[in-house]
Amino acid sequence: MADDSDADEQSLAQAADAGEKGQRDAPQRWVWDDMAPEEREQRLTELAVWVNWLVETHELRSDVARCWYRHRRIIELLTALYLGWVRTYVGDPTKLGTRAELDWVKDLKALRPSLNSASCQTTHVDPPAGPHSMLEAFDAWLAEAERPFLDAPRSHPAKEQANRLARAKRLENAARAEAA
Repeated sequence: MADDSDADEQSLAQAADAGEKGQRDAPQRWVWDDMAPEEREQRLTELAVWVNWLVETHELRSDVARCWYRHRRIIELLTALYLGWVRTYVGDPTKLGTRAELDWVKDLKALRPSLNSASCQTTHVDPPAGPHSMLEAFDAWLAEAERPFLDAPRSHPAKEQANRLARAKRLENAARAEAA
């Protein structure tokens, strides 16, 4: 796992260098339901590496459910934190400000109580003996046969509503044109 951590740190450093040189990509939006299963797995793996870093750096072992990747609610919150962190620290020009870092830390503090699952961590449980990290548990989960979150078909929950609104607007415009 040390190699993965080193590679991730290199990737983050390269992104930061690109940000400093003005080579910024557009802000990312992750809509899990609209991702193909392969992309969903790749992005969830990227998130898992960052969550492991977050837990270790900010000493959140008792605040983030060890099985966070099995809880949609927690995935969404950690995604928001991760993308906010990327925009703040890699240099998204829309987040540049004198207080961007403090705002991100405040967001982390505000979300901390929601990053756990009472059904999974109601009492303290010592970690298993030997080297066992969240990433190892995540890798084991990826190898499982049933992965409904990763293998679900693509569907964006807002697309149908947007289509309904567009149809209604077209009908309204057609009625106005006909009345005129």
